[in-house]
Amino acid sequence: MTIWLPKLDDAGGPVYRQIAQTISKAVKDGSLKPGDRLPTHRDLAYQLGVTVGTITRSYREAERLGLVAGEVGRGTYVLDNIQSELDMAATAPIPLAFTNNLAQMGRKLSIPQDAPDGSDDTGPINFRMNCPLPPQEGHLRQTLMDIASTMPIDDMVSYKSEYGLAHQRKALAYCAGMLGLDDNPERVLPTAGVQHGMTVSLLATIRPGDLVLCEELTYPNLRSLANLLQFRLRGIAMDDDGIIPDVLENICRTHSPRAIYLMPTLHNPLCTTMSQQRRIEIAEILRKYDLTLIEDGIYHFLDPDAPPPLSCFAPERSIYLDGVSKSIGGGLRVGYIHAPGEMIGKLASAIRSTCWMVSTINLELVTRMIMDGSLAQYEAWHRGEAAQRLAIILSTLKGYDVRFHPTNYHIWLDLPDHIDTGELVMNAANSGVLLTAAQQFSVGPVPRGLRLCFGAERSTERLRRGVQIVDRLLKSSDFGNSVVM
Repeated sequence: MTIWLPKLDDAGGPVYRQIAQTISKAVKDGSLKPGDRLPTHRDLAYQLGVTVGTITRSYREAERLGLVAGEVGRGTYVLDNIQSELDMAATAPIPLAFTNNLAQMGRKLSIPQDAPDGSDDTGPINFRMNCPLPPQEGHLRQTLMDIASTMPIDDMVSYKSEYGLAHQRKALAYCAGMLGLDDNPERVLPTAGVQHGMTVSLLATIRPGDLVLCEELTYPNLRSLANLLQFRLRGIAMDDDGIIPDVLENICRTHSPRAIYLMPTLHNPLCTTMSQQRRIEIAEILRKYDLTLIEDGIYHFLDPDAPPPLSCFAPERSIYLDGVSKSIGGGLRVGYIHAPGEMIGKLASAIRSTCWMVSTINLELVTRMIMDGSLAQYEAWHRGEAAQRLAIILSTLKGYDVRFHPTNYHIWLDLPDHIDTGELVMNAANSGVLLTAAQQFSVGPVPRGLRLCFGAERSTERLRRGVQIVDRLLKSSDFGNSVVM
């Protein structure tokens, strides 16, 4: 059988897009037919002389365009025209084919569907929590019913290994592989969410008193873990491209840190995504000073054009964390760790010590959503929904210094010198709007700013009303008077 190989001579732009373009041309001219299997990531990377991560990005781009699909255990294959049209709906701001299918499932099960804009108009408007809502509930319910009818009871309710079931681990490894990481299931472990993954990673790599580095603005619960596990935490100065390499190297040279926790893609709270060149520079420093990386990739799916994870550039010393809290729902408590083989045993022991095992039912739900493609569709839906919500925010907050990403669910608002951040947050709360000030994220100097999240509110009318209140408070010179809702 002849293996199809792309010809890149006539294409321009990044290599991964050139490959995706040649796949599109081959499908149109019949060189690739429905059902044809594409070369494996490794084989094609070898043939073209590029990295496996480049091939992963090109296949992901082709999948986004509805040309191909990847399945655990089957590889990547060309879709037929009907399937392509269905999958292309996932790239639209609101994937109609998918949501209509979910609505039909809901009617079949006699499950009432939520109104698109919701009906809950009580309580404070929540711009504090970064917890986007899932598209609709029909598919989740149907998948749970399928699990109930097909999964052995013993698998659902009995104690299992901290490693998870073999097919579940394989599905999680497939997700890692789609990012450019090694897709060997032996390098993957299930966790009870990314925060649990952070705890497990730190337990397995540091001792009390060790120094752990992070961005100067970081996920607040890292500070809580520092208190709990009694390690020292130090922030690294940042520019618009993430942590500054020279600053990192100087601290490594003078203070001998043990590990570093970073969020290179859609940083929380600053929304920045580190360039590939900066990732390469940071990876070289990690290797030079024998520093273990703990990389948080929870928001990566909202930036499909981001470079491969930083972990790809120093895989022998990197622990990559991901999960479904932002794409399906935080209540599932399902995530995974991707790490070097020699670390897996120690990480598994930390999982066993902290929660024994991840809920098999929850893990099975996520596994099936990975394998049937619905997780990818949820992720695409969120990107479209975030873009629409961001438009509401930006249309109101005109003239302010706002950092944002076009398909992310939060922004960072730099505040003018005359506005006291704490007083603004307090007055916003008195006016029925919850905000998060910069000091919640700070490990070092506290900047003048706040994070505003806009995924938790189901009603776009409440979203609009809340940001109007923030705008009025920003424009008001009298912060002693609250704005009435």
